[in-house]
Amino acid sequence: MGPSSRIVIIGNGVAGMEAALLIRAREPQWPITIISEESDHFFSRTAMMWVCCGQMNHQDIEPLQRDAYANANLTRIRARALGIDRSAQQVLLAGDHPPVPYDQLLIACGSRPRPGPWKGSQATGVGHFVTMQDLEWLEDEIHGGPASTRAPRHDAHLRASNPESPYFKRGTALESRGSTSSQPAVIGGGLIGIEAIEIMVAAKRTPHFFIRDEWFWPIALDTRESRWIGERMEQHGVQVHLEHEIEELVTDDNHRLTGIRTNQGEFGADLAVVAIGVMPNTDWMANSGVELHPRGGIPVNGSQATNDPNIFAAGDCAVLPWWDGTQRPEQLWYTSRDQGRVAARSMLGEKATYQRGLWYNSAKLMDIEYTTAGFVNLNITGERNWYFEEQGSVRSTIRIVTLSADDQDNGNQSDHNQGQRVIGFNMLGRRWDHSILLQWIRERRSLQWVLDHLKDASFDTELTPPLRIPKSALQQEPIAATARKTNQPTIEPPTFF
Repeated sequence: MGPSSRIVIIGNGVAGMEAALLIRAREPQWPITIISEESDHFFSRTAMMWVCCGQMNHQDIEPLQRDAYANANLTRIRARALGIDRSAQQVLLAGDHPPVPYDQLLIACGSRPRPGPWKGSQATGVGHFVTMQDLEWLEDEIHGGPASTRAPRHDAHLRASNPESPYFKRGTALESRGSTSSQPAVIGGGLIGIEAIEIMVAAKRTPHFFIRDEWFWPIALDTRESRWIGERMEQHGVQVHLEHEIEELVTDDNHRLTGIRTNQGEFGADLAVVAIGVMPNTDWMANSGVELHPRGGIPVNGSQATNDPNIFAAGDCAVLPWWDGTQRPEQLWYTSRDQGRVAARSMLGEKATYQRGLWYNSAKLMDIEYTTAGFVNLNITGERNWYFEEQGSVRSTIRIVTLSADDQDNGNQSDHNQGQRVIGFNMLGRRWDHSILLQWIRERRSLQWVLDHLKDASFDTELTPPLRIPKSALQQEPIAATARKTNQPTIEPPTFF
């Protein structure tokens, strides 16, 4: 690294922008180029739903002012990256763009939607809800056009893109049908799936929701929690189909979607959002010489460096070792933020190491608040669950995951971790301060201590009736957890906290 290092960043999501702004704050004169095919501006991907519902516009979901790039002297290029010439230290671009030279390169290109594996998955009327271009496609199919306005220069990348790109413009059934969708469906029961469902419900449709599992989102919810979410969806007119294996997306002679065939029958549908997960957006790197994991991610060390000392990776596309021995991405906003910062410090020549914290997340599932923290639904050896469901003016559920303090502390116990030690929380219906929940896990608090202090983590609005847990519920013992899928193996408890 010379006195003036040429920095190139592929991707202007949270990992890429955190890195760019940190480097610029330390090195005002270094040239920094951001290559982004998807959009001109950094935006909050989880807020796309509100744009599609017409409740926000694009500028509302952009964390930075639109002049932030100019103010930080960041050069932007809207084009698809096609490869990396490591010997020449250049990024190759589509269109008529010349190669972009670098001294240090950060790959923060995120994820792309996982395509459907079934016959008809490429039909007109079938798409996803992951990218900005997916948002435009769904707006057209549901509303006939943008719910508010398009993003700035929304199609500027098309002259430097190709049909293999997840950001390429997708044709709509609207164009041939002449009308918006009246029979929408969603395939896949995770967060992206329920976001698409909420968009359809807001547009006054009654969508089909096809879920292959026994209950909705088993990676995060147990049967009791999921049953409540399912009930709420059905109250909004959603037709929830559990344990349905998709066999074919049925099309007409014009290759336009007309139905969905599962192992339990055929259902009419003129629109399908396939929400069966995401995968690292790294297919363009296949011949670069940068090591790729068998599932497509980019393996990195603690400083976010790849097998090339001048190339780093951060965010959804990076693969890190997990505490259970596996290697996989961490696909969360705050982990991408933290990885981007570590990558920037490493590129600046500092000794920086990414420190994984405890898992946390929050969302709204339909109109039900959801907060999770710590180790939940992992089928850890010895795991037990304390559960309470509140009924009345407020409906809520509390699930606290515990392990035996004897097993975890090898007999060396303090007063606050007698009995069952808390390792995770899953909460529905009320708002909770995840920072306090995480603090209790780190402090190795006992279940009884947590129940005695639970009100301290409440984050409800002022007029919400306070939570009252009956004495009989407080005295109940946690019970053994149920595996979230048949033959799910148990894993040993983590040792890093």
